[in-house]
Amino acid sequence: MSHLSRLWNISLLGIPKFMIIALNISYISLYEIVSSFFWKYNLKECGKNVSIQKGVILRFPGNIYIGNNVQIGKNCQFDSEFTDSVLLIKSNSQINKSCHFDFSGNLFVGENVLISDNVTILTHTHGYNPHSVPKKIQKRIGNNVWICSNSIILPKVEIIGDNSIIAAGSVVTKNVPENSIVAGNPAKYISSIH
Repeated sequence: MSHLSRLWNISLLGIPKFMIIALNISYISLYEIVSSFFWKYNLKECGKNVSIQKGVILRFPGNIYIGNNVQIGKNCQFDSEFTDSVLLIKSNSQINKSCHFDFSGNLFVGENVLISDNVTILTHTHGYNPHSVPKKIQKRIGNNVWICSNSIILPKVEIIGDNSIIAAGSVVTKNVPENSIVAGNPAKYISSIH
């Protein structure tokens, strides 16, 4: 009974609200199944057990490779300034809601990566002229990396090393070594992970 009480207060007036919630959950589940099926056949490569939730935007899907057991949360956006840029997300990685990935300079995300809500990753720069032709900067996020909520990975960063943690709200302006924790604006080395 305690599990049911999370959704319904067991009173008569709670029945309509319970039904609306149940229908909404069913709709979202069905939408995500259909959406994941659609994207699977539009991406360059897509592994098994890939979940792409509602509101996800994938530009140039023919340049995107996704491994097995990857989850992409609601309202994420993946785009590029160039038609030939590549996005690779390896197996067992999870990208939570409302992230924005620019893969203009090519972006490679390793295995077992967890990217929390509202993370922005940029792979191109215009320097000091917003009207200039963008310059590509390739970026690699290593295996077993955790990028916490509201972090920004700026274009000059080329690598985030394996087993690293980017603390919440960090603005990363330079490469992150393996087994490191960085935090702040600009992000600075805090400690190593043993």
